[in-house]
Amino acid sequence: MSILNIFVLIFIIFAISRVLLRFNSKELSFKEMFFWLLIWSSVLVAVIFPKVTTDMATFIGIGRGADSAFFISILLLFYLIFRLYVKIDNADKDITELSIKLSKTLHSKKNIDQ
Repeated sequence: MSILNIFVLIFIIFAISRVLLRFNSKELSFKEMFFWLLIWSSVLVAVIFPKVTTDMATFIGIGRGADSAFFISILLLFYLIFRLYVKIDNADKDITELSIKLSKTLHSKKNIDQ
């Protein structure tokens, strides 16, 4: 096992501990915890058993295992970016709606006071 693999394993253990701590403090739902544990467990398997990525690459028709891992990682990142975009867009709409309601409330209160 190379030094890089050891560092990656240490990071994976750290990341899993963060996921579990956030779940215990109710910052993550069960579904989110399960998702992240699945991701980090997959990375753990790929680091400990690199042949798995080669077998996966052969199955999906890609030359090398590392290439398949990068392609899947990029797809996952695009998906996560899309989810973040949707959440940010919804938050933006909610803030706009609240601002309009607050403005109307303050404006009507000001007219009543006069």
